[in-house]
Amino acid sequence: MTSVWSDPFLYGVCYYPEHWHPSRHASDIARMADAGFNLIRLGEGAWAYWEPDEGRYQFEQFDKVIDLCKRHGLKVIMGTPTYAGPAWVARKYPEVLRWNYERVPMQHGSRRHYNYTSPKYLELSDKLCTALAQHYANEKQIIGWQLDNEFNCHMEVSYAPSDTIAFRRWLREKYETLERLNDAWGTRFWSQTYDDWEQIELPHPTPTWQNPTQLLDETRFISDCVVRFAKRQRDILKRHNASWVITHNGLFPNIDGRKLVREALDVYCHDQYPLFWKPGEWPGYAAKLQEARSLSFPYGILEQQSGPGGQMGYLLRTPRPGEMRLWAWQSIIHGANLLSYFRWRTCPYGAEQHWHGLLDPDDKDNRRLAEARQVGQEIKQLPSLFFQAPVARAVAVMRDFDNEANDRRINTYTKGGQWEHGRWIAELGRRHVPTDVVWPDSSLDDYRVLIAPHLKIVDDALVSKLTAFVHGGGTLVLGAQSGLKDRNAHLHEMTPPGPLAGLAGVEAEDWTTLAEDDARDARLAAGPSLSLTTFVERLRPAGAEVIGIWAAGDPLLADAPAVTRHRIGAGTVYYVGGYATAAAVAALVDAVIDPGLAVVDAPPEVEAIARAVDGRTFVALLNHSGAERRVRGLRGVRGGASDLVGGSAVGPDGSLALPPYGVAIIG
Repeated sequence: MTSVWSDPFLYGVCYYPEHWHPSRHASDIARMADAGFNLIRLGEGAWAYWEPDEGRYQFEQFDKVIDLCKRHGLKVIMGTPTYAGPAWVARKYPEVLRWNYERVPMQHGSRRHYNYTSPKYLELSDKLCTALAQHYANEKQIIGWQLDNEFNCHMEVSYAPSDTIAFRRWLREKYETLERLNDAWGTRFWSQTYDDWEQIELPHPTPTWQNPTQLLDETRFISDCVVRFAKRQRDILKRHNASWVITHNGLFPNIDGRKLVREALDVYCHDQYPLFWKPGEWPGYAAKLQEARSLSFPYGILEQQSGPGGQMGYLLRTPRPGEMRLWAWQSIIHGANLLSYFRWRTCPYGAEQHWHGLLDPDDKDNRRLAEARQVGQEIKQLPSLFFQAPVARAVAVMRDFDNEANDRRINTYTKGGQWEHGRWIAELGRRHVPTDVVWPDSSLDDYRVLIAPHLKIVDDALVSKLTAFVHGGGTLVLGAQSGLKDRNAHLHEMTPPGPLAGLAGVEAEDWTTLAEDDARDARLAAGPSLSLTTFVERLRPAGAEVIGIWAAGDPLLADAPAVTRHRIGAGTVYYVGGYATAAAVAALVDAVIDPGLAVVDAPPEVEAIARAVDGRTFVALLNHSGAERRVRGLRGVRGGASDLVGGSAVGPDGSLALPPYGVAIIG
């Protein structure tokens, strides 16, 4: 895989010169270089510095810092500072403010209080981006730009008057006529029919449930507003320097990540904060990295957790010695070829004064800086070939923007069941089976198994893609409620799973929802019982064989088919008539996944990633436990291969002992 960066690996830190007296800048930059960094991220929060008064721009402080970076060999990624503006913007132009669902404007005093549809906000953003692009067009130290910062973080909706106007315009572009809109939205129900575009509003408080397709279109509209805003900034920057790499940091609610990357970015970057998960639940933070590489590979990490994080409402725990290094390597082995810690020094004031960086406010060297230095030295020990090597493919878990919006906003009765894809990712990770996230437009080449648990919304293109995958020899796993709806969120007038019935070889004869704490058991013909939740189905085979039967106790289900297997073409389709708990997923993995796909034989606290290129295989191992763990059966690595970063000895039987929070890369 070809990187968009000129360096095999960029290793850096976030720095905010506007937070510190200029007398500290020279020392800070020198210490960063001494720590082994070759990259610095600047500027995304500095609108008040760049433009202290409307139309008056200043650059001197950042120019001097960039000169220091040049002297010490640090390249720069600059941020467009449009997510947190100065007070004069909100005071002078209140029409730029986001409004919440109750139509209350969000005032100046935090961040992310602007809306993407305000003509004045777009004008001010364009002018600021243009001023920055013009000033730095020939600055060779700047290699790329981060657009804004964490689109839709904190508040992923806006209901200002300009948003309603933009929504109507978006609908006219999409549907062209009111007749088509009324048909798509099913407005004949409850006399919701529109005969004038001005009658249409964004969702607002109503006595009862709202139009499902309107909610789905609102989510698509919000995403498109973000994408268009990002593309405006990208186009301005590229006009002034086409060689700049354009990126963004993070995927937050109501954004179609595939579309954002495709239309506005050169590479995707992610902000990785493992401490938001419980200690030891490493598959949770690995899942965010699997999502990142599904959007671009290689990807980058613009904010990597370095210390305990906290804002005014919470304070997370402190990383134990070795954990910060472990997490950095986790980001790298999944496919990052850029990693930047957040942040250089903890800011002693403001809403994130408890969000600790590499250094504490006392500015003294500490163990976190020492770990960062160690990672930098270890990165240099890896051949550049490693960073080009694709991650091994075996199993894919499919996600879909429309389906996730449907689960979140329309079929909310599914509750926790909607996160079943995460349970599959976690279980496969603990078993060291190579697993990726894919999307309906992703390539499915080289995958042997595809998990698509509950795709309620399907269209002809997706059905054709799944059919081709199975007929080509793949194994597909489907679950309850598959194939219920079309892309307008209308129910297919077919017996479920609707357009997928022929592929699955089964129909849902009857069904029931279950209370949140309720479950039904299904007995597999070979293996344990499955505990299924949320929404369960009584199945009727239509070509598939029955491999699981509902247990007695519920007259709707008792002794009826619960799980089926359909051999079709060169492949196989499994259909599970319910939502799987973590234990049920484990049992299904036993039934569906070839254990020979595992990279290593290791305890579940160990994470294993295989990467291969040009005939050379690398196996990366991470011990997420505070105790030593032993790995056996290293597969695919050349004879005599050694640990490239930790110096651990690989035994003649392919075994290796990993110390607490230890890292090894064999290749």
